[in-house]
Amino acid sequence: MKDKTKKIDIAILLFVTFIDFMGMGLIYPIFSKLFFDTSLGFLPIATTSETRGLWLGLLFALMPFIQFFSISIWGTISDRKGRKRPLLQSLSFTILGHLISVFGVYFSSISILLSSRILLGIGAGNISIVQASMADISSKETKAKNFGLYGMAIGAGFTLGPFIGGFLSIYGYSFPFLFSFILTSLNLVLAILFYKDTLFKFLEKKLSFSAGFINLKKAFHYKNIRTLFLCTFLVAFSWTYFMDFAPVYLISRFNFSPSKIGLFYGLIGGFFAFSSGLLIRPFLARFRAETLFFVGALLTSLCILSIPLYPSELWLLLFIVLFSFFAAFLNPTITTLVSNSATSDMQGEALGILGSINTAAYAISASVAGFFVGMNPSLSMWIGGIVMFISAILLLAVYREKLFKMP
Repeated sequence: MKDKTKKIDIAILLFVTFIDFMGMGLIYPIFSKLFFDTSLGFLPIATTSETRGLWLGLLFALMPFIQFFSISIWGTISDRKGRKRPLLQSLSFTILGHLISVFGVYFSSISILLSSRILLGIGAGNISIVQASMADISSKETKAKNFGLYGMAIGAGFTLGPFIGGFLSIYGYSFPFLFSFILTSLNLVLAILFYKDTLFKFLEKKLSFSAGFINLKKAFHYKNIRTLFLCTFLVAFSWTYFMDFAPVYLISRFNFSPSKIGLFYGLIGGFFAFSSGLLIRPFLARFRAETLFFVGALLTSLCILSIPLYPSELWLLLFIVLFSFFAAFLNPTITTLVSNSATSDMQGEALGILGSINTAAYAISASVAGFFVGMNPSLSMWIGGIVMFISAILLLAVYREKLFKMP
């Protein structure tokens, strides 16, 4: 494959990744406001806070729940049929999902929104196609660089998604989804015209709808890694519990508008990316991964638990800086620990299990959090922070002999 063709393919794959994660972040400033601001009339005014929370949690949970299955399905299809056709098909699901979201918000229909979240979950499974295609066109020398760009696209999508969602909601709550529909449609056209398939030797692989569950079952079989998998689950559960439902607290406590919520998430995402790409590097080179995960999880939990104590919203600026910096240690350290604990012949399987655990935690957390946050919005901080704290203590209990040794 020519270098120019590779660059075009990489650009399109990064655009797909950016839009997927932008779509995930887009809803944060919108759904909480729609469901908990009684003046908007999205739900009957007599609807209890607990019921509002349940509906919000279901909407948040449905996309990662469907994605839990679609990731492995799209990955298998792309191994059997090539990368391009499944990529185009997955983008079509994403386009349809965003379009249906427009109508769901416009007609204040929960059933239509639920349908859109199912379609978006199917489409978002294309991250397995993107990762596989990235690996296809990368040499040993360029793989780290290309997957670094992939990570940047994820960060950029998550950073800009809430900000764009909050800003565009000024013109109407359905407008951000219309914007995503247009962007994804453009991406589909570019992929049809310019993306060249990166797989030329098709594989005979059995299509399995239970691959995600199989991965979860395998997580308990590896004695030297299962503690790390449990820590991963707790961190992902805590992250979702806090990040998905913090807007409910910000609306009730500080009367945040969607644009302010978008700015809040945008600042977190921006400083998180800055910390991940620059600030934490000296620490990663100097200290053990076990130590950094423990300290990162412990201090991240304390940051989350401190929010209900803030007397004014100005304190959130300090939170954003500290939380983003400490949280930046979590993903690279736990991934390193899992990879280092796995043998050379099970690297792919171990990291695949890690992905399944993260997706399952996102779905489970979102599905159970809504009811409790509806009862008391500050529970998004208390439960999220406590679960994160437990992950730090668990690692301390199992790896205490390694925590304070220099590498």
